[in-house]
Amino acid sequence: MELQKVKAAIFDLDGTLLDTLGDIGTAANQALCRYGMPAHPISRYRRLVGHGIRTLFRQAVPEGTSEEVYEQALASYLAYYPEHCTVHTAYFPGVQDFLQALLARGIRLAVVSNKTEATSKKIIAHYFPEIPWTFVWGNNGARPLKPALDAGRLACEALGLEPDEILYVGDGDTDMEFASKMGFIAAGVTWGYRDPAELTAAGADFLSDSFPHLAAHLGL
Repeated sequence: MELQKVKAAIFDLDGTLLDTLGDIGTAANQALCRYGMPAHPISRYRRLVGHGIRTLFRQAVPEGTSEEVYEQALASYLAYYPEHCTVHTAYFPGVQDFLQALLARGIRLAVVSNKTEATSKKIIAHYFPEIPWTFVWGNNGARPLKPALDAGRLACEALGLEPDEILYVGDGDTDMEFASKMGFIAAGVTWGYRDPAELTAAGADFLSDSFPHLAAHLGL
């Protein structure tokens, strides 16, 4: 696929631009243990990431946990994670070169995540300080989370583009459903937190297993 029609690329954050699982899992486990609940292996959080932190915690607490304890543990996570969100998080190989290649082609870059917006901006600023993002959006309490299309429509407005002029890159079934329904070019990446079959079933236009592979697919 060539990039002639693509004028902007929007990225998911967790599992797409960065491997954030270590920090998310560590923060979630400290909250669970604080309220007497068992911790999970970090790998367990691979299946829980992607639908927002409230959904993650619903699945992380033991069945039968009271609403009060759930809310207390969630509040503990929300206090801890923003201060410790750049401890274990790591780049996926090739991400910096890929972003620079897009910029060199005049492609504008943006982020739409289901992570809390303030934390999304902190992480992106820490790991990609040299990238001139058009916007970094997350859960701000107003825009519904992906796969709701509100953020997609607002992104088109902010970029002044039609959906088919936008490449959306994500690792989750939620991402692919969101991108497919919006009419974005949906690039599913298999280095993240979901299986290839899930990405295809959710509407991915194509799959890539690395940033260099994605660059080659796009003709960069």
